[in-house]
Amino acid sequence: MKIFRDSDRDKVLREAMKGLNGCLRENRSKPILLMLSGGSALELLAGIDMRWIGKHITVTVLDERFSQDPAVNNFSQLAETEFYKKAERKGVDYIDTRVHGKVTLQGLAKKFASGLKKWKRRYLKKGKIIITQGVGQDGHTAGIMGYPANPKKFQQLFENEEKWVVGYTAKGKTQYPLRITVTLPFLRNEVDCAVVYVTGFSKERALKRVLAKEGTLARTPARIVHEMKGVKLFTDI
Repeated sequence: MKIFRDSDRDKVLREAMKGLNGCLRENRSKPILLMLSGGSALELLAGIDMRWIGKHITVTVLDERFSQDPAVNNFSQLAETEFYKKAERKGVDYIDTRVHGKVTLQGLAKKFASGLKKWKRRYLKKGKIIITQGVGQDGHTAGIMGYPANPKKFQQLFENEEKWVVGYTAKGKTQYPLRITVTLPFLRNEVDCAVVYVTGFSKERALKRVLAKEGTLARTPARIVHEMKGVKLFTDI
């Protein structure tokens, strides 16, 4: 894992954008699955060099909030960005996780997992997965919430080697409890390049736990970055 730190938040943002563009440029001749995190990590999209975006790229989210409200649903928010609109004109493909009709939480989770598996089967040898990733104030990452008082439940939800996606209810842990997220085995085994963007004093404690020599995933899920490939972490903390 490579870490870039600077107290100047604008500089951190610029460097994170460079890091993301570097991943895209290095893999420009290969099929890419670009999975984008919500929240503050959406800031990175404004700096993507569109020279590296084209029909070889499939765009989706890293995790989803199960809601028909476009101000809540991550893919809906992504679809409103200038990046999305420019990428659409360049002919990129998408794995859409918006909530349509009578789809259920588990139904959408299954659809998302099917989309990821289909992409992987199609580009088994050449394909590369690039993600943007954030860290919450509680130490969660993607939609993977911590369960320090119930590590068994945490294992059952997020450590099933046969599942790339899980849909669950994170009641009491977040403003939007109905969540769909990639799992820890997916992050650990499938991601080739991860740009982790963590800014703001409110996340200082969480980042300390993430980078500490010891800790558990059940308490601080974002510690998974130690087990992932190609991680570049950018922070002003």
